[in-house]
Amino acid sequence: MLGYQADPSRGRKTGATLLAEAGARGVNRRSFLGILSGAVFLAAAPAALTACSPGAATPQATTSGGLAEAVAKLVPSYIPLDLVKPDIASVNGSTPGFTSTPKALVKSVASAPGAGGTYTVMTPAWWAVPPALPDNGYYKAVNEKLGATINFQVNDGNTYADKIQTVLASPKDVPDWMVIPSWNMPPRFGQAATSIFTDLSEFLAGDKIKKYPNLANIPTAAWRLGCFEGGLYGLPYPGALISDAIFYRADLFAELGVEPPKSAEEYRSVAKELTDESKNRWGSEDIWNGAQLMHGVVPKWKKVGGQLQNKFETEEYRAALEWTAKLFADGSVHPDAVAGNAQQAKQRFESGASLMSSDGVGGWHEALARVLPSNPAFNMQPLDFFAPDGGKPTIFRASPAAIFSFIKKTEPAKVEEILALANFIAAPFGTEENVLVNNGVEGVHFTRDAQGIPQATAKGTREVTSTYAFLVSGPIVNSMIQYPGLVQSQSEWEARQAPNVQEDIFFGMQIQEPAKFGSLGKPFEDLAKDIIRGRKGLTDLDSAIATWKSKGGDELREFYAGFLA
Repeated sequence: MLGYQADPSRGRKTGATLLAEAGARGVNRRSFLGILSGAVFLAAAPAALTACSPGAATPQATTSGGLAEAVAKLVPSYIPLDLVKPDIASVNGSTPGFTSTPKALVKSVASAPGAGGTYTVMTPAWWAVPPALPDNGYYKAVNEKLGATINFQVNDGNTYADKIQTVLASPKDVPDWMVIPSWNMPPRFGQAATSIFTDLSEFLAGDKIKKYPNLANIPTAAWRLGCFEGGLYGLPYPGALISDAIFYRADLFAELGVEPPKSAEEYRSVAKELTDESKNRWGSEDIWNGAQLMHGVVPKWKKVGGQLQNKFETEEYRAALEWTAKLFADGSVHPDAVAGNAQQAKQRFESGASLMSSDGVGGWHEALARVLPSNPAFNMQPLDFFAPDGGKPTIFRASPAAIFSFIKKTEPAKVEEILALANFIAAPFGTEENVLVNNGVEGVHFTRDAQGIPQATAKGTREVTSTYAFLVSGPIVNSMIQYPGLVQSQSEWEARQAPNVQEDIFFGMQIQEPAKFGSLGKPFEDLAKDIIRGRKGLTDLDSAIATWKSKGGDELREFYAGFLA
């Protein structure tokens, strides 16, 4: 299990955009989970702990402390399990790593948790929809171990948002258990949650979670994002601490005798040194996203002198723009990137036409899967984060959850049965339950290779998919030992960065902006492209900020300030 999420407000691609691109190249389940690793999956921020009315929203809590205190009373206690010890331990929340498959699986649930109930469940799929019951042996096997019957209604992920809207508009059509990715949550979702779904705080808040040890093993931050309108409604699919990185071709750097950069200016000088047009080699891709990471640009808001300042107004954002414009002016960026062809950026980096590029961390193993079969020497590595001057970096924590499931209001006994099923499904890596949920039955749906890694059979490819796992998942781990050296490199890299990770001012708060502000920041996306390419200057940024303020930016600031007053 490995998944990473990013904060969307850095101007990176949205979940919908990434999935559209994935669909164009024929995404399968494993590819999707790789995309999920580095995706921006809060493109449409869900409704939050707010009292919403058409066209406006008012904070339910008037202070950030009050909001935090309200959420703290709703979420479960965090009680970590130590069933299987990782080879590389977590540091300050970094992803633990397993450099080999566990020699023996642990049983985390003593017996079938279900009481014979039957439940309909709605989930998305960005791949071929598997056979339904009674024609799916994987479903039958998992349901048997659950002691209950889950009937999946699997829907096309590319049109899932529309399906959600339709279903929520007709409460009688809402299934017993429903998966809703955060990027598919409709406006004023909090109101729908309170009227249609079960407030799980009555069953899970605080030490009530002890009844479900695998659910208690999910970190608190992930649960916080499942809170809406004063209740806990979402069961989370947890994410990772860090979502994005600047990568370099370590194999080609070594071949050329070049050391990776450790400051912003070193990046420019190294990029220039590497660029050789006669050899079709450029030092860098367009790393605008990476430049924002490098300069510590806040995800959305920061507090300066007691006042909220939007990211576009910050000195860090301006400095990132100025630096990236210089990088482009140096002639070190691949000309196709300068022309705006971002679709081929991965291909250029993997072929060696460009030697540094920014990407989601999940893109790392995807690149290895594509390139290693034809180029076993291929080695990409992430730069350790640095401040522009080479000092201590500022890294903002990634979103702790991206996908949630919701239980339709029903009698308490059924809620408790569903939670018991969820506890089974959330079993951590290295357990019998986890292997079953993610791979099916050994010898039927998968076999193991020489390293002990599950390899899907034809039946497994046809029947096994991310259905149960989307309902809830245990904490992520890195166990991708099929890629030599990846687990150690990735887990150790994340552990080195972890001490510099911090939470932004609104981290973990579900806040839905009023709909009228939805496109307020869009002009900055095109403006950034123009400034970076020298078509416009920083004075144009000043003009854009003035326009932003007059067209609602100051009003939006007041809205957010309501959580901090």
